[in-house]
Amino acid sequence: MLHVVRSAGRHGLCIAVREVPQMGEQLSAVVIGASGIGKQHAKWLHTLGCRVDGFVGSSPDSVNATFASLRESFGIEPVGYTDVGRMLDEIQPHIVNVCSPPKFHYENYMAAHAAGCHILCEKPLTWDEDLDIATLNEQARQMAEAPTQAVRAVNTQYVSAPPAYYELCERTGGHPGAPEKFFMQLESRHTNKTYERVWVDIATHPISMLIAFCGPGEIVPGSGRLAVGREYGHAHFTYQPVDGPPCEAEVLVRAWCTEGTARRFGINDMLVDYAGRNDENGVYCTYLSREGVEHKSDDFMYVSLKRFVDAVRGDIAAPLADIASGYTNQLLHYGLMENATIE
Repeated sequence: MLHVVRSAGRHGLCIAVREVPQMGEQLSAVVIGASGIGKQHAKWLHTLGCRVDGFVGSSPDSVNATFASLRESFGIEPVGYTDVGRMLDEIQPHIVNVCSPPKFHYENYMAAHAAGCHILCEKPLTWDEDLDIATLNEQARQMAEAPTQAVRAVNTQYVSAPPAYYELCERTGGHPGAPEKFFMQLESRHTNKTYERVWVDIATHPISMLIAFCGPGEIVPGSGRLAVGREYGHAHFTYQPVDGPPCEAEVLVRAWCTEGTARRFGINDMLVDYAGRNDENGVYCTYLSREGVEHKSDDFMYVSLKRFVDAVRGDIAAPLADIASGYTNQLLHYGLMENATIE
């Protein structure tokens, strides 16, 4: 029988995790914020065999619009709520995907934690323009260190990129070697963020990919330079992994690219371009290209969601990126902001 034992307080110690159903039974999933990127979470959860039972929107009108969109796009009809606590109490889901605006990530994550749920949180873990970086990092630390036996993950899907990258490099000239240089340019069509919010919203991905290539480490003190403009953030720094040579990193993120986006990355000057599109069967996939050669792989976000769901089911030991890696990412990511120059 499926059940969850809750702690006394919504933010208190979770004393039991909701039991995973037996083979052949569906996991119950909910999405907090199912428009925007949350809609893609709902799609992949449904594709992966989960039962998307509920979602939370910001208002009754938002709930109605999101419900119609989910039904039309994916044929699913989850119950819509405007209150996270009520949804958790009534549905008692196995899985909670936190896709609300970052300002509410901490509150929503801790509510799902207290309910004993497995959680996948969108990036960044925490952000609120009214809070200082020290407070934001403390919230992220609490999220990462909240005691639990549940699966807790962050959706930094580019962590799955290196295997496809290395395979394409082998096909077009050989292995690039140990990473001593890293570059990533990531552009977005979004026009609702400016200045530091462009860096906050996008730069998590290049930081996560750098760590995936180099392994855990730190930014060499005094090496970081971040320039922030109205539509971009551009950083240079030296990353020192625990094992391996120092890596000179350059990260360029940009929004407001309404007429097309450039997305490329690589190490040691062996760069690949990245794009996502439907394949001949209508399945959304990742395509890396270099020197006229293209490599197709599973969509990075699909990989992230699949690894999370597989970990919840007990099929694998860990998700693609656990919540602790999200905290480490944020420390590096926001650390570069402390001495940023505005252009």
